[in-house]
Amino acid sequence: MYWWVFELVTFHIPCFSFHPYTLHVHLSRRWAFFCQSLAEINITVQQLDEVGREVKLWSHIGGGHYESVTSGFRCVDFRRWFRPPDQEDPKPTRKGIALNLDQWVRMRKIVKAINNDHPVLAAALPCYMQDGHLATFECCECYPFLKLA
Repeated sequence: MYWWVFELVTFHIPCFSFHPYTLHVHLSRRWAFFCQSLAEINITVQQLDEVGREVKLWSHIGGGHYESVTSGFRCVDFRRWFRPPDQEDPKPTRKGIALNLDQWVRMRKIVKAINNDHPVLAAALPCYMQDGHLATFECCECYPFLKLA
């Protein structure tokens, strides 16, 4: 039941070892980013039903992963982005999932169930709220496309 939520949050986690602790740290940080964006996504999805309302939400949920909700597309899109070497703006990849609004409602219920069943994930904080976070722009979870000179 949870497999596609787990896949959504963890797909292509850039870790050099698959030690369970390393995977847990990356998963919990992404989960925290994702859970923080839920309220904003819900508000934006509700605005899709308002006639004549222009809706555009593009929100970072960790690493090169973003979610978006846009007028004209009745879905919530979760996608990995990359920045081509010769361009400034990131571009979407084909790696991701677009949930229609019915699937989004089910997803919210699943997220609630996961948080209830796994209190460690529910209490997770994004990396920028943790002690020892890199105060500069060196965190690749927070700034995946930043080039430092």
